Amino acid sequence: MIQHVSKRASGSKRSAIRELLKLTERPEIISFGGGLPAPETFPHEQMADIAAEVIRENPQNVLQYGSTEGSRTLRKLMAEWLRPQGIDVTIDQLLVTTASQQGLDLLCKAFIDPGDVIFCGLPSYLGAIQSFRLFESRMVGVDLEDDGMNLDMLEQRIEAERAAGHRLKAVYVIPDFQNPSGISMSLEKRKRLLQIARREDLLIFEDNPYGQLRFAGDPIPSILSLDDEGAGRVMMLFTFSKVLCAGLRLALLIASGDLMDALVRVKQPTDLCTSKLTQHMAARYIERYGLDDHLAEIRKIYRVKRDAMIKALERHMPKDAGISWTNPDGGLFLWVRLPKGLNTETMFPRAIEHKVAYVIGSAFYVDGRGENTMRLSYSLVSTEDIEEGIRRLGDLIREELAVITP
Repeated sequence: MIQHVSKRASGSKRSAIRELLKLTERPEIISFGGGLPAPETFPHEQMADIAAEVIRENPQNVLQYGSTEGSRTLRKLMAEWLRPQGIDVTIDQLLVTTASQQGLDLLCKAFIDPGDVIFCGLPSYLGAIQSFRLFESRMVGVDLEDDGMNLDMLEQRIEAERAAGHRLKAVYVIPDFQNPSGISMSLEKRKRLLQIARREDLLIFEDNPYGQLRFAGDPIPSILSLDDEGAGRVMMLFTFSKVLCAGLRLALLIASGDLMDALVRVKQPTDLCTSKLTQHMAARYIERYGLDDHLAEIRKIYRVKRDAMIKALERHMPKDAGISWTNPDGGLFLWVRLPKGLNTETMFPRAIEHKVAYVIGSAFYVDGRGENTMRLSYSLVSTEDIEEGIRRLGDLIREELAVITP
């Protein structure tokens, strides 16, 4: 029956992460693969009480269909919470989505036609790459530097794509603790990116799942908060998955004017509305407890795990082999670069034999590169398992280096 599959579905690929991680489900394997939040960060007792409350108090409302835009209560609370962060929005600029992955889908549905160019980092979030590929965009990669996207290269890519007659549409960035690299974009680059987008009339898709998870260094304003042009070309994704509970499947998409109207119109036939139950649960939690104290505790947990992984890498990685890794100031990931000649995809089955797992770096590239890189997540693993898992990984890499070294 393959002849009935659409061209769009035929051109899509399964997530390399989710396919590879099926191999890691054995309990003896220490996995640094999935970018899942730590379960100990979920306020499960409070959420259990809140779920019972909101259902018993008003079942005819919370168990019913809702508006496409989302709960007014939740949007009002979030608008108030965002304002001190320099994001001064009304509830009409907030669209509740079924997690930020749906937000990416809606951005594509609303603004991307086949062949439209989206500039994205090398590496970039795999879920975004999947969405952009599904909607037949032309993805053009731009290398990341230590302080974010190489904007000189971006300008070169823009010039080349325009000269080739391609339609330029958007730049996709995760400016804070980027997935997969952990790199953050500097304030100077955020301002310059805005200037480029204005000059070239590009949209900016600012994905912000980790911005609230900073546990070192000074906060940097979001690109959205820096956009004083008034045109609304920056659209931001904010998810509750990393700051409250992933299972709520809730996020916000921030946009203005005609762009918001387009997003609402494409969401209506997608799912009619996001779950009212989970929206009311999130709203009640925020009303009762707020987010700031909870976030402070989450940051402590992730800092301890980040520190444990950095120290384990320093102890167990082969010395003087040209191996490097990022040291993020927040988020859930760090990025490891191995010497040329090593391929983390072909190495992966042997990693499973060593009872350790990671995500292959090439999955995050749109141009076939990254074969000697890997993403490691510290969020889900205990500090004891981080130490042992990195020791196993170090042993594996020594074995691989011995094969390629004359």
